[in-house]
Amino acid sequence: MKTILKSFILSSLIFTSATGFSSEASRAKLVLKHPGLDDAEREENPKILCPFHRMLERAGIYDMSTDGPGPLLIRVLKITTAAKEFGCDVIQCGTVATAVSGGQTKSGTSRFGSVNIEALHTALGIAHECGLTFVQGGTEVNDAHRARTLAALASLQDAEGRLQLEDLNSVKESICAEQGVKNDFAGKTEMKLIYSFLGGRKRGFIDYTDVERFLHGQLPLTVEAPNGI
Repeated sequence: MKTILKSFILSSLIFTSATGFSSEASRAKLVLKHPGLDDAEREENPKILCPFHRMLERAGIYDMSTDGPGPLLIRVLKITTAAKEFGCDVIQCGTVATAVSGGQTKSGTSRFGSVNIEALHTALGIAHECGLTFVQGGTEVNDAHRARTLAALASLQDAEGRLQLEDLNSVKESICAEQGVKNDFAGKTEMKLIYSFLGGRKRGFIDYTDVERFLHGQLPLTVEAPNGI
């Protein structure tokens, strides 16, 4: 049976732009409220496939959200509330997070109303098969694959370290082609959301260093409200 993997960018959230969400002010506000977002000392959790969830968990935003040892179950309300701070529309974020919870409930890896963020690959119904940080069939972040992705992106940056949306798309298409997987709507949307989150829609470019930070579960230096464009 074909293994179906999820990326956070798809599974958590079709983001919409938030009125008044500006890069510098919003990033400063986020770090003031959640200092852990700029704490590189705390290790990332490789079981969390999506960069966004990995970033929130690494920053401590999900701390005290579980009942103790066992699966890292985060309430849909907690996810929606946290994502709202990053410009995510409550209705759409809540709807998609609920769908992920429902898919995981069917597969027996979570309970309805919660998302097991360490098992996003088990959420039935929301599929994404070729990732930027995980290999096909993998269930954890793969350092070697992530490094290859970043190296490919680094080779496309201009003299000022900038990337365009087509650069992200090109690397994504290459990964999917190499794995024999079609880059579907989910995969294409993922690239648009990353580009938007890193300020691409407003600036017309994103910084390679921000992509590097984001794929390592760190808060980018430039952030905007994610949007499917």
